[in-house]
Formats: sequence, structure tokens, C-alpha cells
Amino acid sequence: MSSSDVAGDTTWHRVSPLAILYFIEKLFVGLLNNIFYMLPMFIVLWDEIKANPWIAAGIIIAIITTITCFAVWSFIVFRYRLSAGTVEVKSGIFAKKHVNLPFNRIQNVKIEQPFYYRLFNYSSMAFDSGGSLSQEARLIALPLAFAKELQQEINLFKSNNTDTASTMVEFDTDGQVIVGEHSSISTSPEIIENKRSIGDLVLHGITSNRIYIILAAAAPFVNDIFTFFGDQLAGFGVDIQSHIDNDPMWQISIYALSLFLIAIGLMTILSIIGAIIMFYGYTLSRTEDKYIRRSGLITKHEVSVPFSRIQIAIMKQDFLDILFGRINLRLDQLNAQIANANVSQSGTNKLMVPSVFAYECRDIINHVFPNHQLHEIDFNAISKRFIIRYFSFIVVPIVVVLSHSAYYNEGLSAWVVLGAFTLLSAMVYGRWLRWGYQFNDEYIYIRKGLLGCDRFCLPITKIQRITYSQSLFMRKNKLVSIKLYLASGSYTIPMIDEDQAQYLYEYVLYKVESEAKAWM
Repeated sequence: MSSSDVAGDTTWHRVSPLAILYFIEKLFVGLLNNIFYMLPMFIVLWDEIKANPWIAAGIIIAIITTITCFAVWSFIVFRYRLSAGTVEVKSGIFAKKHVNLPFNRIQNVKIEQPFYYRLFNYSSMAFDSGGSLSQEARLIALPLAFAKELQQEINLFKSNNTDTASTMVEFDTDGQVIVGEHSSISTSPEIIENKRSIGDLVLHGITSNRIYIILAAAAPFVNDIFTFFGDQLAGFGVDIQSHIDNDPMWQISIYALSLFLIAIGLMTILSIIGAIIMFYGYTLSRTEDKYIRRSGLITKHEVSVPFSRIQIAIMKQDFLDILFGRINLRLDQLNAQIANANVSQSGTNKLMVPSVFAYECRDIINHVFPNHQLHEIDFNAISKRFIIRYFSFIVVPIVVVLSHSAYYNEGLSAWVVLGAFTLLSAMVYGRWLRWGYQFNDEYIYIRKGLLGCDRFCLPITKIQRITYSQSLFMRKNKLVSIKLYLASGSYTIPMIDEDQAQYLYEYVLYKVESEAKAWM
């Protein structure tokens, strides 16, 4: 099939039967995501299942059979068609879906290779248009060479090359790539910008451990957790209550601290494993106009991020990142809420470079936002009335409630109240201390955090909307909060001087209107 035939081709193609594995995985993951809603049924039937194990076997067989049938059916109805400048996909069993996505609306092309595709050198492609999720497209079970060539064709089409028509990729009747002498696809050479070693990933897993989130989520179930483990230990002849009643307090404290450290260690190990699975073999390459990220242990991901579509650079540092002198760099494109609504495509909307040094981070950002000063800029502090506001609305109410409980002897010591007051006050002060902002002719810089520190670099010409707001308290003190809206989300600078805010507001409007640069 010649390139002219491709442009006028009306044939719908099937993908490889390997697509069945993709649909099985998708259905199985969907089942796991909804397992919570099935728990009541299993709880009701638990005694019956224990008495009759064949019921459990029957349920498992029925689930596997149903998933397999739906996967085969999904493969049968899946079709795709490529024409000059358009990819079309038909899919769906009960809810039919027909996506028509022009190449010039495609924001990113993501190539994935799950382990079951890598065995046969196949891949899948996710096309992100930056619009609604119903307009996204995905091609599955494609030969890797086919996917690479199609990706290059899309990039050439979007570059408005006058010779695009003569460099179209050719496909045979089975949808395979025909690579000949006339297939003169040319792309700028890739330069490897950054690699991450296993040691870097281990460090990233340690510093990015979110154990406090898990502990907070488990807080409502503390009693149930302790009861469960107490019963388990009692089965091994360990009487916890006896130790609490008879052992000295220092010994009990050592037991509790040891258990806590074991829990932190286990969560840290899980975090390290997750970092290695996600970022194994990490390579960041760049061409003239984009970054290309390749990584993944079980599923290999390849994400292309054009420089022109990057909205913001974010340098994120947790407490341990600061201690080790590392930075997690993130380059965002469209709204993260849209990305998070579809996990399979969330990676196409942001580029993450884990655990890099400051000089590496600076060089990577320089290719996207030249002459940025994110690393050395002196930030202006926000108003100290920020402390008064949060002290009044957060610290005081909590301390009053605790003091009431302690006064009426409800099991709280006055030392607990004093400790809570000191800790909350320090947190409010630390939060204010981290907040900062600055701007110059090209960029707005924001800094915030508590124990860690996040720094943001926003190109002014990427701003879509800017608003400022004043409460009655702020108006009396001539303070304003600024909110900046980009395609990647909104970013706030709270409680700054009214005159400074007015100048920033007017300058942003002037800059955006006078230069009228494209934000995508």
C-alpha cells in the first residue's frame, strides 16, 4: 500500500490477538478496583464458603470465564483506521465508541510495552489530545516498529513540514510498516540528558515514602488493628496485656518504638520497590523540540513531551530530599485532575525526573524555560498576618477543645495540651516561613512547603487567567491573594501587599496581551 493509498484508505484494521491479554488485564484491574463493593457479599457467604470450598472454586472459575469471554469479545469489535492526518478507533461491547482524532490535535503519543507484549516485540499507543477523556484514543497490540513509525509520522505532521505528504509511513494490508528507501522520515537526533541508577531509585523510594498518609488513613481502624494483631500474638502464646501490666514503662516504650520502626521499614521497602518498578532503566533524552522519557520494569513506558506544551516546572523536595541534596523535578502540561481521571494516560501529562541534583535539575529546566532563575531567586515573604489568620482559625479552636477535655479530667494531661499548642504553632510559623513569591520580565516564582519545600516556575505568557481576592480582614490590612490559572492547574500567592499585587496583576495582563504567545 502506497502513501497515497494510506491517505484515502477506508479499510478498518484488526489488531493482533495479543490484544486479548490487554483486555484481560484491563478487566481484571477494574475488578480489583471495585472489590470493595463486593466485600459484603463475601462476608455474608463466608461461612457457607468455608463449609463448601467448591463454591469458592466455582466463583473463581466463573469470574475467569467471564473476563476471558469479554476480553475476546472486546478484541473482535476493536478496529482502527489510519488516514492522512487522522487516527480512528472503534471499540466497546455494549457502549459503542468511535473516536476520530486528527494528528494536529494530538498533544502527546505514549508508547507502552507491558511484559506480555515485550516477549513478542509488540506495544500499545496512547494518544492524548488534552481534551475530554471521551476523545482520547488508544491503539493496542501493535508491532513496536509500527508504533515507532506512526509516532514519527504524527510528529512530522504536526511540525507543518511541507514535505509531510512525501514522508508518510506506508502500511501493508495487515497494517504492518513498510520501510523502504522512499520512507524518508527524518527526525532530529536524540541527546541523552539524564539517567537514573538503581541507587538513585532506592534513594527516591526512601525520600518519597508516604507512610504518614497510610498512618492517617489507618487511624479510624487503630483499635481493630491492635485487636487483630493481639489475637494473632495470643495464638503464639504472647500475652500483650500481661507485659503491659508487669513490665516497666521504659521496656514497653522500647517495644512500641521497635514495632513502629519495623512498620516504617516495611513501608519504606514497599516504596523502594514501587520506585524501581516505575522508574527502572530511566532515560531522559531530548531533541530540538521535546523531551522523551523511557522507563519501567514490568511495563516499559515511552513518553514524549514537547517543550512548547510544558506549562510549569516544579521542584519538589521532602525533608529527606533536602537532607540528601536531591530534587524531584516535574514538568506539567494539562490539568492533573484530567490526567488522574484516567490512570492509563496520566503519565502523558507530566514528566517526572526523580532524585536529581540541583545542577541536573537546572540544566533540564533550561531547555524548556531559558534564563530561568528558580534555583537562585530571592523570594519575597508573604504577610505575617498569615500567621495570625491560621493561628486564630486552626490553633486556637483545637487548643480550646483539648483544654476543655483536660480541665474536666477526660484523660488528657495539661502537658498534652501544651505539646499540641507548641507543635501547631510551630507548623503555622514554618508554613509562613516557606511561603514566598517573586517575578521578573518572563517568569513568576512561587515557593511553599512545611518540612519540605516546593518551588514553582510559571512562564507569564502561559497564564490563561489571573484573579485577586480580598476578605474583609485582608482589605483592612491592604492585603490581596493572587490566583494564577494555567492549563496545568491553578496556583495561589496568599496575602501579599495590595500595591504589589495590583502591579503584578496589571503586568501579567499586559504581558499576555502584548506578546500573545501560544500556551500549547
